[in-house]
Amino acid sequence: MHDYLTEAEKLKIETFVADEKLSDAVKKVILQHIYSQGVIEKGVKHNPLHNRAFALAQHTTENPMTDEILGQHIRGVWEGVNALEGGFNELKNVASKKEPIKSNVMNEAE
Repeated sequence: MHDYLTEAEKLKIETFVADEKLSDAVKKVILQHIYSQGVIEKGVKHNPLHNRAFALAQHTTENPMTDEILGQHIRGVWEGVNALEGGFNELKNVASKKEPIKSNVMNEAE
């Protein structure tokens, strides 16, 4: 990854990761599109172990599908969440040669 990131990009990533509230919020937005079942709650730290499996299983009662097809759907959701978690964890390993930018501006959203 370090081969294709510029120093400026690395610094931006470091700054993003250092702001835990921001990185958690971005993860929630992205995961909501993977889950699409409302398992993310405002003001509650997200648990990435929650998944869409129960919602998919419930869906089969209305639109029958084989267990094999259901398993394929669940595996696909797991792969997406796993890939996203891996990417967010990898962001923590990005290091620039410069100091992360520290803002003196008070964030009223916190």
